[in-house]
Amino acid sequence: MGNVVGIYTVGDEDVRMSLDRNQVEWLRTCELLTRWLPSPPATVIDVGGGPGRQARHLLDHGYDVTLYDLVPKHVDQAAARGVPALVGDARRLPVGDVTADVVLLLGPLYHLPDATDRASALTEAVRVLRPGGVAVVAALSRWGRVLVRAAAGHLGDPAWHEHTMATMRDGRVVGGDAWDDAAYLHDVRELETELQAAGLRQVQVVGVEGPVGAWARRDPALNGDALEIARVAETAMAEASIHLLACGTKT
Repeated sequence: MGNVVGIYTVGDEDVRMSLDRNQVEWLRTCELLTRWLPSPPATVIDVGGGPGRQARHLLDHGYDVTLYDLVPKHVDQAAARGVPALVGDARRLPVGDVTADVVLLLGPLYHLPDATDRASALTEAVRVLRPGGVAVVAALSRWGRVLVRAAAGHLGDPAWHEHTMATMRDGRVVGGDAWDDAAYLHDVRELETELQAAGLRQVQVVGVEGPVGAWARRDPALNGDALEIARVAETAMAEASIHLLACGTKT
């Protein structure tokens, strides 16, 4: 995951998440966490929590949150928000067994192209959960990428077409840029199966932004409509979203 550190050191995830184009992603994620999480003051481990926006939100709502992220820059940004934050790898969490009511993995699976690494991250999440605890896991949607390309006006571009086809076939592009080297995209069944293999039960997978989310990112005037559509289409059209969100319970 060395490429991941480089990508996020050069870019600024905090700025990206503050943009209006991500309002649908933010609001839908908050809605789904409200639906799935136990009531505060449950103990939350936010793994790969980036600069701490979601952790801060949960702290403000009464949860007991600790954030772990592989990128030191993110840990510093989260700490500046008043979030307890430490450097940590999702595959080897420096956390004791059965210590959390909730584990969030809202980013790590994006950047674990190797299935063995994804299994390690999910197994770690289950290890630290108490019985009855909930894991919430985000993934990039393989099939939603087609709508992202359409919204960007890339349909008909031969290079982007090949890139999209590789992503649809394999969940990733080998030999692309730094992002491609560190990225993986799921389909719904694959994500569900990975959570179940880690020992989670009552697994649900839904779409976050819905089929209009890719256009709303480019035109914030569409945010309201995109939200309404996403709520109705979260199961039937889950894979048309840019992001998938899954939850499962440790028995």
